[in-house]
Amino acid sequence: MSTEQTLPNLSPNLASNLAHGAGAAEHNARARAYALQHTVKTDNLIPATVSYQSQGRLLLVGSEDRIRRAASLLPAGVKPTLLVTEAVHDAEAADLETIFDATASLAALTLREPSLTGYLGQFQLTGLNGQGERISLAALCFPQQGFPQQAAAVSEQPRFDLVADLGRAPLFALERPPVGYLHIADDVGLVERLAELCALTGIFDKPRYFRLDPEACAFTARGVPGCSRCLDVCPTDALKPINGRIQIDPHLCQGFGSCASACPTGAIAYHQPDANTSGDYQFRLLKHYRDAGGEAPRLLIAGENEREWVEAELARLPANWLPVRVEESASLGIESWFAALAYGASAVRIALGDDAPESVRALVERELASATVLLAGAGLATDRIALFDADAGEPVSGQTALALLDKPLKGDKRENLFAAFDALWQANEGSCEPLAVPHGAPYGSVELKESDCTLCMGCVAVCPSRALHAVGHTPGLNFIEQDCIQCGMCEKACPEQAIVLVPRLQPEPEARRAVQSLKAEEAACCIRCSKPFAPASMIRRIQQKLAGHSHFQNEAAQRLLMCEDCRVKDVFAALAADPISQLKV
Repeated sequence: MSTEQTLPNLSPNLASNLAHGAGAAEHNARARAYALQHTVKTDNLIPATVSYQSQGRLLLVGSEDRIRRAASLLPAGVKPTLLVTEAVHDAEAADLETIFDATASLAALTLREPSLTGYLGQFQLTGLNGQGERISLAALCFPQQGFPQQAAAVSEQPRFDLVADLGRAPLFALERPPVGYLHIADDVGLVERLAELCALTGIFDKPRYFRLDPEACAFTARGVPGCSRCLDVCPTDALKPINGRIQIDPHLCQGFGSCASACPTGAIAYHQPDANTSGDYQFRLLKHYRDAGGEAPRLLIAGENEREWVEAELARLPANWLPVRVEESASLGIESWFAALAYGASAVRIALGDDAPESVRALVERELASATVLLAGAGLATDRIALFDADAGEPVSGQTALALLDKPLKGDKRENLFAAFDALWQANEGSCEPLAVPHGAPYGSVELKESDCTLCMGCVAVCPSRALHAVGHTPGLNFIEQDCIQCGMCEKACPEQAIVLVPRLQPEPEARRAVQSLKAEEAACCIRCSKPFAPASMIRRIQQKLAGHSHFQNEAAQRLLMCEDCRVKDVFAALAADPISQLKV
């Protein structure tokens, strides 16, 4: 039965609109089914992996009553090490005598100020003994000569494979502790949780989620601190600065992807799959949907942890919602969101479950704050990109969505973001005024106090993205705003404090990509070979400061006017002419 027949009291125009809406919904449903069926993911089917090896050596930590109760409930064959770190939890417990009798064969050790490091198969716990010495518990419990030979190939040091922490405060104060560690705050479901932990025995592989390019990292340069955005958003503490470089422990990494989304240079890239592969999938998914007659597609990005509730929501949402299933929702950053709009999505929503780590949620919300500014600057409604809220009714702007790019973007992170933004800006006649971005956003310019700048090029030496660079043939300092990530190293490295960061985003592509001359001046040319070798003003200042110095008179004073090569030649000219004079004392 047609819609018009079921609604006889409606006006002809309204009935016609409803019929069209019902028809569009059917078209969208068919288009979504077609797109999902024909858009094949090209993820790496054999990803790089890291391995864990566990032989089931279990450490129980906490008050003696709780660890002995846990020991009495362990699966058969598991013989744990007991470490007492705090007073008895419940001295009046009815089963206290029973559990002590059941575990009488297990000796309980005591250490003060315990410190735990490691992961599945490689846990180390140290603490203070009675003499105040910090010792390794595993070395004490498993002497080297008794340690299994097959485990020695993994580590030369004795270690624990599994840790059940029954103390009041967890030994790992992390949002997501490492695999193989379990903090058990109460005894609810204790048997099941211990059995699940003890099942982690054997060899396990997991994907190596990231790719790290140290050369592109803006953490530090020449001892000057810079960007630390990745350190602030890792819920597993897998990233650490070591000897001036960011390093990632692949065994601690659990693949949340927040570090890759936070990294402004792309030095850390998510690799399960990589951003370009994900972007290629989004492009093909949207294209197949449009080719099949679908209208106003909306992308819903959801990680594995959000799969169940997102599937339930999709069943009640309109058929123009297209799911993009990824390992972790935060692994796709702002460049992927804007690329999706440029590929023709009418809206992008990011699904984050209630159990998402707070650091990950905070990162996504900061990126969304930047996205809101960029959307407004591009002439788009700010609700085009947002967190998915199943209870909000999902109001989405009625702006027409067009596919502005005819092929997927294949550049680096910032190239993809600005290519997508520029396409949207041009299509919607966006603003030409600089945009005020949130604090800490990796976009901006610099102001140079020209009178204070000596063109020493200290800023150029530390700039990780070459946003600041030398002119080349003459003394001068150039700047490209699109390349500036606001790491602050130039500001800190400047001996004259002549540089000030200016957080903003220049929406006009030509202005943002233009090479700006911050300062340029006459070159001092060598008096012997005529090669330009320094700013003339710098040489004049040096001459003034050394005018009365006894070591810089006559010939030495003239050398101040020479380039580095001629200066060396002049110093050794007399010796070269009369080598015998070198022998005179």
